Amino acid sequence: MVNNRIISGILYRLRDVRISEVYRAIDRYCRGRVLDVGGRDFYMRVRNRRLEISSWTTCDISTDYKLTMDDGIYSFVVGDGCSLEYDNETFDTVINMQVLEHVFEPIRMFTEIARVLKKGGHGVFLIPQTSTLHYAPNHYYNFTRFWVEKAAEMSEMEVIELIPLGGAWSTMASHLFSLVFQAMNAGGMRVREYRRNAFFFVLFPFMLLYVVVNIPILLLFSLGDLQEGANNHLLVARKR
Repeated sequence: MVNNRIISGILYRLRDVRISEVYRAIDRYCRGRVLDVGGRDFYMRVRNRRLEISSWTTCDISTDYKLTMDDGIYSFVVGDGCSLEYDNETFDTVINMQVLEHVFEPIRMFTEIARVLKKGGHGVFLIPQTSTLHYAPNHYYNFTRFWVEKAAEMSEMEVIELIPLGGAWSTMASHLFSLVFQAMNAGGMRVREYRRNAFFFVLFPFMLLYVVVNIPILLLFSLGDLQEGANNHLLVARKR
């Protein structure tokens, strides 16, 4: 089985190439006291961007994700993003990067983020719409634009930016790429209860050929992508 950390590292780096709009939004809106809910090592990707921040707190479910470094701005707390142990209106900015799909009641996390934001503060979210299975068995949902808009409304947050990232053609390319890792039983991308039948092993070389031939074509088509099939939604929302 392929090592899960290696696969995660590859996929995160590919994600970073595709989400340059997210970093633009962070540069523009990330200010003051920052909370990153479920961010793991995301701080490492932004710490050199000269953000106007006074502190960065990453809240995650395990100390396994704590960064070890000498940085006076960064701190780490173990906590539940659906029940944050902070007072109302504590943070100027809250970051939430592809986390909502991994909690069983995502609207609870969304409303908690709104609760701990100061009035006028910003939440910056990256929310998947067409993600393939990952971090199984802790992957529950994908989200349409309409869920995102409704969640912001229910949380009394004003949508400042809602941008589709990618589209139908790039989604198909991404799914083909993920198929290879699933076929190799990559950790977090497989369902242990499922078994491959004999046809899979016979046809797998042809599947690989199909992937190699078609991904470049799909990426070419993605230059004119159909955004209804967005890979992710970038949401910037302001606390009313």
